[in-house]
Amino acid sequence: MVGEINTVSFTLNGKVQVVNGEDGDGVSLAKYIREVALLTGTKVSCGEGGCGACIVTVSKFEGDTPRAVNSCLSPVMICGGWSITTVEGLGGKAVGYHPIQTALAATGGTQCGFCSPGMVMQLHSYLQEHPDATVKDIDNILDGNICRCTGYRPILDAFKEFGSDAPKKFSHLIADIEDLSLKGICKRTGEACPGAGNCASSVGAGCHGKNSKDAGSSKWHQPASVEELTSILKGFTPETKYRIVGGNTGTGVFKRDEESYDAFVSINKIEELKETSTNPMFLGGNVSITDAIHFFTKAGESNPVWTAIGQHLNLIASVGIRNQGTLAGNLMMKNAHNDFPSDVFLSMETAGATLEIVDPNGGIEEKTVGEFATTDMNRKFIKKIKFPSLKNKTTKKDLHKLWLTSKAKAGGAEWKIRTFKIMPRSSNAHGYVNAGFLALVDAENNFKIEGKPTIVFGGINSTFIHARETENFLMGRNMNDHDMFIEALTILASELEPEFDPVLASPIYRKQLAMGLFYKFFLYVLGDAASPNVRSGALNLDRGLSRGEQSYDTDESLWPVSEPIEKIESKWQTSGELKYVGDIPTQQGELHSAFVLSNRANCDVVSVNATRALAMPGVVDFVDANDIPGVNDWRMAAVPEEIFCSGKSMYAGQSLGLVVAETREIAIEAARMVEVEYASGGDIVVDTEKAMETPANVIPFGPAMEYGPVDANMESAARVVQGRFKMGSQYHFHMETHTCIVSPMEDGFDLMIPSQSVDAIAAVVAKALNIPVNSINTTITRLGGSYGAKIVLPNQLATAAAVAANKLRRPVRLWLPLEDNMKLFGKRTPYVFDYKIGLSDEGKIMAIQSSIYCDGGWSLNEVDSPFAAVFGQSCYKIPALRFAPYGVRTDTQPPTSTRAPGMCNGHAMIEAIMQHAAVEIGMSPLDLRMNNLMEQGDPVMPPPLTLDVPCPISSMIEDVMTSGEFTARKEAALTFNQANRWKKRGISLVPMRYGHNLTLFSGFKMNCLISVYGGDGSVSVAHNGIEMGQGINTKVAQCVAFELGIEVSMVKVKPVTNLTNPNGAITGGSAGSESNCVAAIKACEILKDRLSATREKLGKDATWPEIIAAANTAEVDLCARYMFEGKKDEYNGYSVWGVAITEVEVDILTGEMFIVRADITEDAGLSTSPLVDIGQIEGAFGMGLGLWTSEEIKHDPVTGELLTMNTWEYKPPAAKDIPQDFRVIMLKNARNPMGVLSSKATGEPALLMGISVLFAIWDALNSYKVDAGQTGWWQLNGPATVEHIHQHAGVTPDQFTF
Repeated sequence: MVGEINTVSFTLNGKVQVVNGEDGDGVSLAKYIREVALLTGTKVSCGEGGCGACIVTVSKFEGDTPRAVNSCLSPVMICGGWSITTVEGLGGKAVGYHPIQTALAATGGTQCGFCSPGMVMQLHSYLQEHPDATVKDIDNILDGNICRCTGYRPILDAFKEFGSDAPKKFSHLIADIEDLSLKGICKRTGEACPGAGNCASSVGAGCHGKNSKDAGSSKWHQPASVEELTSILKGFTPETKYRIVGGNTGTGVFKRDEESYDAFVSINKIEELKETSTNPMFLGGNVSITDAIHFFTKAGESNPVWTAIGQHLNLIASVGIRNQGTLAGNLMMKNAHNDFPSDVFLSMETAGATLEIVDPNGGIEEKTVGEFATTDMNRKFIKKIKFPSLKNKTTKKDLHKLWLTSKAKAGGAEWKIRTFKIMPRSSNAHGYVNAGFLALVDAENNFKIEGKPTIVFGGINSTFIHARETENFLMGRNMNDHDMFIEALTILASELEPEFDPVLASPIYRKQLAMGLFYKFFLYVLGDAASPNVRSGALNLDRGLSRGEQSYDTDESLWPVSEPIEKIESKWQTSGELKYVGDIPTQQGELHSAFVLSNRANCDVVSVNATRALAMPGVVDFVDANDIPGVNDWRMAAVPEEIFCSGKSMYAGQSLGLVVAETREIAIEAARMVEVEYASGGDIVVDTEKAMETPANVIPFGPAMEYGPVDANMESAARVVQGRFKMGSQYHFHMETHTCIVSPMEDGFDLMIPSQSVDAIAAVVAKALNIPVNSINTTITRLGGSYGAKIVLPNQLATAAAVAANKLRRPVRLWLPLEDNMKLFGKRTPYVFDYKIGLSDEGKIMAIQSSIYCDGGWSLNEVDSPFAAVFGQSCYKIPALRFAPYGVRTDTQPPTSTRAPGMCNGHAMIEAIMQHAAVEIGMSPLDLRMNNLMEQGDPVMPPPLTLDVPCPISSMIEDVMTSGEFTARKEAALTFNQANRWKKRGISLVPMRYGHNLTLFSGFKMNCLISVYGGDGSVSVAHNGIEMGQGINTKVAQCVAFELGIEVSMVKVKPVTNLTNPNGAITGGSAGSESNCVAAIKACEILKDRLSATREKLGKDATWPEIIAAANTAEVDLCARYMFEGKKDEYNGYSVWGVAITEVEVDILTGEMFIVRADITEDAGLSTSPLVDIGQIEGAFGMGLGLWTSEEIKHDPVTGELLTMNTWEYKPPAAKDIPQDFRVIMLKNARNPMGVLSSKATGEPALLMGISVLFAIWDALNSYKVDAGQTGWWQLNGPATVEHIHQHAGVTPDQFTF
């Protein structure tokens, strides 16, 4: 057939790759890079183009501009002629690191490291295309790269160093980047190599498939002309399932439009579809969104209408998606899914574009973009997008008008355009609503609209495009006529009927938002003719350049302890050399697996029929509960949670079985073919408050925690304030989704898994298989992020894969796609608090009581309301207190530990109470807080503890108010708010006490094994802690180096195994680093004791290698082990103190918000590793910001299914969602006598202070409410999403004044 592709060839880091047709079917570029070329630096996390882990640099033809591309979405069959560079192509150990890799490591810009290669490649790609990029340019390029660990600030700092206008802080790192590009790349492996690329010939280039096989046939076609494309389409029948492929980015959104395709047509070699012309003005259908932006930016130099169109296109997705996605591709998504809020569709329709569509006979029809939405496009394609000239209308010069104006020009109508996209976060999100307005307006003639204006909306419903009645009404009207505007707004309101969809924002918000955008357009056109206090309503929020400051103590006498060194793995992370479980090469005979998940809660599973799945080529078996030789329970908690469902689906997303196949792709596809029959469906409750209406769902979790005369004090209080506060759930968003490899061995099974517990997981797998624990050989190298998700949840993966490996006697790999990862497993516990506080006339707390309701999912196994009760006092003096913890049963996944579990909830509760009480008694929240700070000797939770150190909060608040310019900023916000009705600033100050009471937990023990090698004195350490980005390996290495008096470079930390490190605690609760450091120090003391005689004998001038050589010869044991135990080592814990000031700016008309500035002071003692700890504080605070703003979990109320299950619907903060100005101080002169080498924990405490953003938003909204005459208390629950912010403002259309 015409244009059929039999082979595709491209270069990968300079090495030619040839892919046979049938081998390339269904293979993404990322899969090819990782599994065929074995370059595992390129990561895959979401598989949707939503996280940026898979970014590579691509030049598509000789002389093409290199650009970033999401390799997970690019089929390898469209890569013909491409030149591809991966992170391995930039640098590495063997040839030296690229300046970008070095800079990112040096600033502390890596933690778990899973996102780091994608970050590096994003900047590398951008600098290839924009060598003179400014700091501001670079500040905007991470719109599609997610980092959950760092809070982005150090990444942005490192990258901005490469700006052409940057003040070079790290200039010693930045050599001539061009000189380094692709030098020393091995032609054999595609990786950096010491032979400068000459160690092997490039003959025998890689081929996906067996070398002896001829080029296979393929489903792929690649026409070289419009005529060939037409001919191919004509050869299809109307029933042929085919896909025209340009960039293929749409598959990140709509993954399963068809179960399978008969044919794919790559149109990337058709030059005619990439043509551009300014006169007449048109773009070929296959022009990339990035190229369209450049085109419109240039066109905008002579007509600002096109500037607006280019700016709107820049809001689409992310850099990598815009580089690869095409205009026609985006439009075709709208054609196939009319409810898709396409920004290409909206902007093209606003501009009045028409489409030239070619049918299979070569006939051409022209349609408006709006008409195209419902056009049958079977075997048709978009050839061109044509644009009208949109020239301004000049009127004949009027002498009388010129006489009366000082302006040189008078009269004439101008095109006024405004487009909007209101998103749940700053970037890479679909709009709640998008809108385009275009009108020819004569400003000199009362802003008269000439002709018919254009008013287009997306996100309303699947059929709504134009507000036709409103457009017609506005013809010939004067835009400065407010009565007319209100009439038009009334007509618009009658036209807008948003569809309900449980995953979308509410219909009422979308309707009111659309009306607010209409008002914004009027304000924009009126400009200075509108009154000053409403003018800012026309403007978008303007977040400036990101910046940050960090301040901390260090003690050179203790170095390398307290020295701000980069993490010991950081360069391996930035170069992609670090290996995660998913990077381990496939073993011979290895199988892949995928879960079959239920899609309904609270019902019986009558049958699970895998017949269709088993009939698929490549499927090996279906494994279910009948195949478990031991116990069908992976949780080992009070209520068993089954590995595979044995008959009742407790929640939608529960595991029913496992499909095992030859490839992961086959396993995933086959899992979707398994047919499940349900019966006896009961009521489904997914909301905590709704569940609480049924008393049987509410279970006390232990007795109330209390002290003092609560009832008597409440009775005698001058004021009693009571209320209800709620906060939602949060997905961990660890970039490495859950994965494991289980391999049958002669003595049992080898288990490779990213887990926070080396012991528990081996025990659970052994019980499932009914074998002894010593038959399970567990190895844990590192985690690509976790935040609590990998404490117990990996047990289900490990047990499921082990059951399959046991049944089939072959290695089984189980790697969850993001959607399964989110549907199967629980997240942060949602909470409801019913509270009451009694206060004296002077504003002193007399008593507090609260019922603490924690949503525990269906099993209640991980209800953490007792934790919330312990943390519910924070830093306040409360003479009498009663906190009653409860669990609430819902038909959802049982939640699990999530960074600061229960801790952030308890802290949020007391701060919400303080906020409410302050407003009710007419006191400022800050004054109420300052009036009630605890003192040494006061009772603290849990009873009968008391505070055994002075409370430093008062002085910390004074210090941060000075350094954070609190008073001046509060006054500036007041002035700003008085001048602006539609933009409001808010500021809050929140203190924190985090009780790090380690001895409350039984079984708190960690061991460390240190081996010193007699040959050269180098040191290996195997400690019990799991490295997951928190820098535990770096801190342990620093402590070992300090204790032994050697360089950190002599210390290497090895993986954790259940042989070297048995019977230790999980790594979590911010206690892992310090406890393992203690164990390491104690092991060093054992070694030093053994070496003392040798040292004495050799004298003080002996070097470490000399001492070790002599000791080894003298048969001294150079291997030492110590088990740290909290009680034995009297490591009782301490308080971590903190204060945060957060300032926001809110757009009242949309609900959008950005964080202007955040100042955090945290008492971290003397930090063992300041770069690591600054990163921990920033990252935890950033995750807290997400919890309180953009991250919202939604379930289907009918089926119980998780709706926010991918990067399309779930939005953790992106790089521009962090504070624009982010300042962190680790408290000076605050050594901790109770901590290891004077340090304190940093992993979780700062997350608690994230609630400061909620109160800052409240403060901003309250300013608007006061303007509108609304006074008194009102509750703002978490998360304060864009929708919820808008809905709490209480905007009414009578406030839409000019």
